[in-house]
Amino acid sequence: MMNKSLKAIACLKVVRGSLILVVGLTLFSIYKHSETLNWLDHPLISSIATRDSLLEVYIGWILEFSQEKVLYIALLAFGISFLRYVEAIGIWLDKDWAEWLAVLTGFIYIPLGINVLVHKFSWLILLLLMINLIVVLYLLYVLWKKRKDQNI
Repeated sequence: MMNKSLKAIACLKVVRGSLILVVGLTLFSIYKHSETLNWLDHPLISSIATRDSLLEVYIGWILEFSQEKVLYIALLAFGISFLRYVEAIGIWLDKDWAEWLAVLTGFIYIPLGINVLVHKFSWLILLLLMINLIVVLYLLYVLWKKRKDQNI
């Protein structure tokens, strides 16, 4: 029987997958309308950018991309979203492969988060990094405990 912590991690994966899906859909919409849309003058983009300095940096970064690169990033976001949902289902079903996959994908984000913090400190990024680190360490503990229990 799966414990509540693994269920919480599976739910977190669904939330993260849903958020990145929204990012992908937004980028795909920008890609589809970029010829007729001046991004900086768009009310949604300008209102988001003025509320959060971190989002302002990301939006400024995206605005530098060509239309084709925005499409590639949107497709990448769709792929990552799908991966998050696969991880969530596998973790919910207590599959070792899903836990290993979540550890692997979680480790990828740790150096990226540290890099962002080094260049521009953000409490949000620090919080996300800490949550990610806790999830990865907990999943490693669960996998270690399963392996230990199998050897007894």
